[in-house]
Amino acid sequence: MIQSLKRIISDDNIINIPDINKKEQLQSKSRSEFFIIDLNRQGTKVKRFTLQLRAQRFKDLPLLRLDLVGPSHQNPPGDFPNSEMRIPCPHIHIAKEGFGDRIAYPLNNETADLYLTTEQLDDLVQVTKTFLQKCNIINLDDLQISAPQQYFNL
Repeated sequence: MIQSLKRIISDDNIINIPDINKKEQLQSKSRSEFFIIDLNRQGTKVKRFTLQLRAQRFKDLPLLRLDLVGPSHQNPPGDFPNSEMRIPCPHIHIAKEGFGDRIAYPLNNETADLYLTTEQLDDLVQVTKTFLQKCNIINLDDLQISAPQQYFNL
């Protein structure tokens, strides 16, 4: 499901990164599935930003979740890279059968394949674009990603 090609469904082709303490949802569609992409800036930390891909029919089971700010994550034991390791933020959770989204990976490794510099991690537009590429969104070039004004005043 993660690998399926998806298209963002939008009337105006604008993706608005939410204001602090807000969240937004994007709808996307593959050939046979509908997906939800959550953009979440709720919480007490100003730089908090979580992006998540879910299948419409399995709303409670995230396929991908990118955590930029937050605590480190303790991976469970198992037969996968970084088993039983503590993974600091930022990290990405990638669903795996039998584990759900309980496995996190550092961004800059082969499994996560989200090579972002420190400067890029501070740019919510770049982070959003990179995450949408990881979700296999094929109409990214047709979309404009807009960050809230207060983002530039941090």
